[in-house]
Amino acid sequence: MTALVADIGGTKVASALVSNKEKSLKHRMQADSVSLDENALFDCILAMFFQILEAEKLKPEEIRFIGLGIPGKVDSVNGLAVYQNNLPWRNFPLRNKFKKYFPNAKIAMDNDVYMAAYGEWIEWEMEKETFAYVTVSTGISACLLSEGKFLRGAGIAGEIGLTLLENGDDLISLENLASGTAIRESAKKLLNPQLTTAGVMDLYYRKNPMAEKIIQRAAKCIARGLHQIFTLIDPHLVVMGGGVIINQPEFLTLIKQELKHMVQNPLQKGIEERIQLSRLKGDAGLFGCLYTAESQRLEKNPS
Repeated sequence: MTALVADIGGTKVASALVSNKEKSLKHRMQADSVSLDENALFDCILAMFFQILEAEKLKPEEIRFIGLGIPGKVDSVNGLAVYQNNLPWRNFPLRNKFKKYFPNAKIAMDNDVYMAAYGEWIEWEMEKETFAYVTVSTGISACLLSEGKFLRGAGIAGEIGLTLLENGDDLISLENLASGTAIRESAKKLLNPQLTTAGVMDLYYRKNPMAEKIIQRAAKCIARGLHQIFTLIDPHLVVMGGGVIINQPEFLTLIKQELKHMVQNPLQKGIEERIQLSRLKGDAGLFGCLYTAESQRLEKNPS
């Protein structure tokens, strides 16, 4: 199998080649997302793919699979990028566009968090378990799997970022209270307009009282969202990724401590021990595309 994979985000696009013999990423490339118009973003991804082909001395006709992870709402059946909040695609016919350049490729596409979740599912060698993948970065998103199948519900099952939490007299979503964006916005108001999320964490480690308040509040809110996941589906494993968690693993430790203190029913004792840091980290989406390609190849050729 010769495949191209891409993890398309609101700020960056990562791509790579999957070799015939090895389940590994080759010629990994990364570029800033282009948000000028829908075709400019497509052309950016296409250019990265052709750079990879040139480096490997491959022809487009030799590509047998293309895997794409895309934020927002994706129509995997019809190959449409339906709606992406930070990208210019609206019902964009992504599959048909790529088919013009890669006529022999099977093209699979799904939400980027779903692709990352599948990558982690395979990496953790899950089989019959119930599993949750939670990403904390610019926003907060999640995906659920059971026995290797996605639990989608009507379309947004497991999305704890949409959970409403009390904030004084108001109800505000978890994402707007505890994502990297929310942490940064709180820091701008209470500390310094120039602070990044990493800068807030640095002040937290240095025992800055206001930074401690911001980070502890975010950790407590995320712990509440995780508690809901454990209450509703009781997963065997929760893997956490996203830039905020991956770059600040101590933040995950704080979240687990908050969850431990939150548990009241003895039946849930120790649930925090089922939460683990992503193994694939920033490449989870690419590996998810890789493993999707492999699973579809095996479905087609079970022998």
